[in-house]
Amino acid sequence: MTTTPKNNQSSSKLAIVNIVLVVNALCWYLYFFSFLKTNSGFTGNNLVIIIGFNILAVAISAVISSKIIEISKKRLKFLFYWMGIGALLSPLVLTIGNLSFINVIIFASALGAYFGFGCPVLMGYYSATTKGANRAKISGLTIFFTYICFIILTLFFNAVIGIAIMLTAWKIIGLLAIVFLKPDEVAIKQEDIISYPEVLKKRIVLLYFIPWLMFSIVNNFAFPVLYVGFGVDLVNAITLVENILVGFFALLFGFLADRLGRRRLVFFGFVMLGLGYAILGLLPTYNRGLYFYTFADSIAWSIFSPLFLLTIWGDIAGKKDGGKYFVIGFLPYMLSSFLQVLFSSYVMEFITVNDLASVFSFASFFLFLAAVPLFLVPDSISESERKNNVLKDYSAKAQKMVEDFNKRLEKEKQKG
Repeated sequence: MTTTPKNNQSSSKLAIVNIVLVVNALCWYLYFFSFLKTNSGFTGNNLVIIIGFNILAVAISAVISSKIIEISKKRLKFLFYWMGIGALLSPLVLTIGNLSFINVIIFASALGAYFGFGCPVLMGYYSATTKGANRAKISGLTIFFTYICFIILTLFFNAVIGIAIMLTAWKIIGLLAIVFLKPDEVAIKQEDIISYPEVLKKRIVLLYFIPWLMFSIVNNFAFPVLYVGFGVDLVNAITLVENILVGFFALLFGFLADRLGRRRLVFFGFVMLGLGYAILGLLPTYNRGLYFYTFADSIAWSIFSPLFLLTIWGDIAGKKDGGKYFVIGFLPYMLSSFLQVLFSSYVMEFITVNDLASVFSFASFFLFLAAVPLFLVPDSISESERKNNVLKDYSAKAQKMVEDFNKRLEKEKQKG
């Protein structure tokens, strides 16, 4: 169900609520996921198993949750209790140092299930309370704040006690946002409910899902190979720089996606990343190749993050409940997180410097191939909404030109 805000103030309030709640959820999970990888006390195959159970729990609970919410239909009430439970669960990270392998699996699964349980409801609310005409812009702002907050948290709060405090505080902030901003409830109507088979039967869903899935697999197979060619320290440093770039570029591409369309920018993202891997294939051990790849990858992620995670599925859902669309859209991202941990465990053992050119060339070829379905898919934003955004820009520029002309005219009169 798509709502039309009664006035600009309510529209702004809903945008703020959506940004705060989605940033809160995404940053909490990214922060916890980073903590799990570095503080679980396990490495190699054991870490792969732990991360695998965590991500599996996210996926299963998300599917279950998207069915349960159809019974209560009250999204905000659900999210209020979800935030409160998160604040109570977060201090459990203090216990991880004393847990056995089996108990760490249970711990990782429990907090993964918690995140997955609320995610479809949150994204259903996000879909219902954002308009297609400005959804990408709000998504760009959301990704910007998510990346910046995550970087700050990981840089300044990396002790276990600090992580426990920040995870708890983060959930309390989300809870307070609901209490004090008092956003409007947008309940699910019976006619807006759609099943997973119905979602997957939609041609447009598959044509966007396939490139997103192929990117997630190829990119996260090839990324750990960078450690072989350039070393862990340089790659980690350059990744931090890239995360900052992604946050700022997301602001730009979110704005452009509402005016130029989603499909055009997604295609551009695949081309840039394909070129990035092509350059790495030619210069597999030269830092300049890595720098160009980092720039290209930051462009791709700053397009894909706001569009594939937060925008396209809401566009496709329309008036239907968007929760299930977002669950399907999130699956490649969750899979990519697992693959990166999985491949990182084996890349250093099986890939040598002599293999780099072949791996990067392979990645480049398949990323260009992944973009092929985009030629067949329509844009997820309607042409009327896109043109209205362009006309608004022209109108704003024309109004500014008139105001500047009147100011100059007034100054000339005063001089005369």
